[in-house]
Amino acid sequence: MDRYRDELSTWLVDSSNSIDNYFIEANGTATSTTYAELKTSFALESGRSSEYAIRLRLRLNLPKVQEKLRVVFEDSDSDDDFYDSTKLDNDRYLDKKDYYLRLEYFNYIINKLSFSLSGGVKLNRLDIYPYVNLKVKYNVDSSDNNKRVVSNRFRYYINEDIEDIISYNILYPLEESFYCTVRNSVRYRNWQDYQQIVNSISFVKSIEKNRYLSVGASLLNELEDIDLTLQYPKIYSTYRGKLYKEWIYYELTPSILWRKENDYHESYRFMVSIGMIFKKD
Repeated sequence: MDRYRDELSTWLVDSSNSIDNYFIEANGTATSTTYAELKTSFALESGRSSEYAIRLRLRLNLPKVQEKLRVVFEDSDSDDDFYDSTKLDNDRYLDKKDYYLRLEYFNYIINKLSFSLSGGVKLNRLDIYPYVNLKVKYNVDSSDNNKRVVSNRFRYYINEDIEDIISYNILYPLEESFYCTVRNSVRYRNWQDYQQIVNSISFVKSIEKNRYLSVGASLLNELEDIDLTLQYPKIYSTYRGKLYKEWIYYELTPSILWRKENDYHESYRFMVSIGMIFKKD
């Protein structure tokens, strides 16, 4: 098993380096941080059928221009900033999913402001949709006490679909390896009649490399015209631990939800995930 993992990791890095050599001659000493991640999840929830999902994410960093350019390939769930695994798509095969492939250029303008500009395509079984993507981040405050970041991701598709996400995130270090995160995001899509709003807070304790425990709560609202509708509040916990060395892990995620579709009656959900990370150590 280790041998196949090492061979795949080497192939990923070599592929990244081959692309990189088109931009800068192969005489640098920078090392690649290219990696791939494959994750499967299975969930049971009271009053609902069992659910399953598989996710794929790939980053091809170009080490000689590492701070400027990278290739990203990932499924639609991994691309979705609002994905919270409260509903799995039940696609059991990777070739049934939608994917995003893009080339990203990212840079710092000033100490507190950064941006990334990318162009790519959305791929599904029938169509290809080219798009451009602009993401801007501004560090409102970054100190030992907290970190506050405002970000805006704007995406325009060739078929004139538009998506815009504005976020305000806060990280509070509480003590060594223990911190609190607060997230507030609004998403606009011109093909939907409503905007989605997410508010969440979580407390995370890092135990060691690739192991952590988190506890949190979140709200998902939909805004249509001036009507704000609560879709569900949720409280949850996630434990992530090592299953095999540093590259196979598992996650256990129990949660309680009050879904609008259930007239806000509580439902109990338990999700198990197993993931594999491929990268050169």
